[in-house]
Amino acid sequence: MDKNSPIPMYYQLAEELRKKIQDNIWPPGHCIDSERVLSQEYNLSRMTVRQAIGELVQAGLLTREKGRGTFVCEPKIKQRDIMSFTEIMESSGIEFRTDVVAFEKIEADEDMYSVLKSDELFRIQRLRLVKELIIAEEIIYIPCSTLPDLEKKDLFGSFYKYLENHGHIVNNTEASIQAVLVDDYYRGLFRLKDAVPLLKVSSKNYTTEDKLLFIEESVYRSDKYTLDVNISRRKGSVI
Repeated sequence: MDKNSPIPMYYQLAEELRKKIQDNIWPPGHCIDSERVLSQEYNLSRMTVRQAIGELVQAGLLTREKGRGTFVCEPKIKQRDIMSFTEIMESSGIEFRTDVVAFEKIEADEDMYSVLKSDELFRIQRLRLVKELIIAEEIIYIPCSTLPDLEKKDLFGSFYKYLENHGHIVNNTEASIQAVLVDDYYRGLFRLKDAVPLLKVSSKNYTTEDKLLFIEESVYRSDKYTLDVNISRRKGSVI
């Protein structure tokens, strides 16, 4: 800790504590030292220590539990823009599995037909699990004519990769993101004892020819999963 540095002391301490988490000196679930102990160890005021810990709480690295202490959070799974769940897990080195809850042919209702322009659709419902914890529910609607040979066994891996191997590349996605309240359905689906924040992403996925390929509705546990979206202003646009 450099008290002669122009960098605020709380920030220096926050970076020091962040490194302990990143280096797994403080692993997930670990109860960190108290403010008093950290204050003595680093020769800083408790207010400075409290501010440093607050920074890491806001960053989602630590969580305070009343009457128990401050604990290191389980790392969140992070998605950046267009990535399949399988790609995210494999690039992060996280073991996961997929449950295919439903794979069926359905007749498109009026709303679905107006969007996908097909009478018959595949409805695919999958659950994504990490360490047997359900992280997400995905429901996909895609015209049967797009993937006529699709079988249930093809759905345990990356759907994006399957599409690509059959000549369909997802080039861009239009998505809406909203918070979802935990109701009885989601409480049972995610096996929740307590209410946790949920994130719903509804997306339309297009090919390089700007053809709508499929629609997906996904619900994630946002205490375990984050979605980073890169938004840029196009040149010449007017706000």
